[in-house]
Amino acid sequence: MKKSMPKRNDLHQTVHLIRNNRKIYYELIINDFRSRYNGSFLGMVWGFIQPVVTILVYWLVFRYGLKSGDRPDGVPYVFFMISGAVPWFFFSEAWGGITTCFLDYSYLVKKLNFEVRLLPVVKLGSALVIHVVFLAFTTVVLNFSGYYASWYYLQIAYYMSATFIFAALTGMITASLAVYIRDVIQVVGIMLQIGFWAAPVCWGGDVGLGFLGTVLKLNPMYYCVEGYRKSLIYRRGFWEEPLYALYFWALMAVLSVLAAYMYRKLRPNFADVM
Repeated sequence: MKKSMPKRNDLHQTVHLIRNNRKIYYELIINDFRSRYNGSFLGMVWGFIQPVVTILVYWLVFRYGLKSGDRPDGVPYVFFMISGAVPWFFFSEAWGGITTCFLDYSYLVKKLNFEVRLLPVVKLGSALVIHVVFLAFTTVVLNFSGYYASWYYLQIAYYMSATFIFAALTGMITASLAVYIRDVIQVVGIMLQIGFWAAPVCWGGDVGLGFLGTVLKLNPMYYCVEGYRKSLIYRRGFWEEPLYALYFWALMAVLSVLAAYMYRKLRPNFADVM
């Protein structure tokens, strides 16, 4: 893998690297996914069991244990929560994984002929595998319960891309910082714990939270979580909230500039610090 690249922006460089090194990229994803379950009898099968068990636990606890019943709009709360948890778990897995990617693969970072910008994408790919399984099983449960598939399912790809990009940009920032300040890893863990409740996983945009609700809606994950929910349950198009979409992508543009700056500024000394 050659280090010299044509003069492109960071996104074009990353796409160029993945396209020209597909075999290495796929092998890294498989190895990363496999390494999580080293020593276990079922190995990578656990990666597919976990999403299924998570859905079943939510179903049993909220449907039968807590008897949460239906929301005011008639949607069972368990389905409302599960549809919001799907994108959140993807983002959480991806952001946490990317944050430690340079440290986890320090032996590759120290190689002069390896483009380390591939490592965050490897973590994203690994998280995406579990997400697709999680999403597939969720759609089966929803269809079995009367929320049948519609053409609105197609826009899940749009919201998945939005979640993917948000996780990649935030992850690149924290990953670059974590090489120098290991406390960043702990901070990200705390932020993910808070974020589960700050994102509309357990509540929706129709909840009257006043000023607090307005502030919470500034969280980009609000856009992603509500988007999955609209696609899976409420059958609403992404074009129905153009101003919020504009806000989300404008924020992604700002984050992309910040992420590129942080990476370029800190990358030259990665190997020396590790």
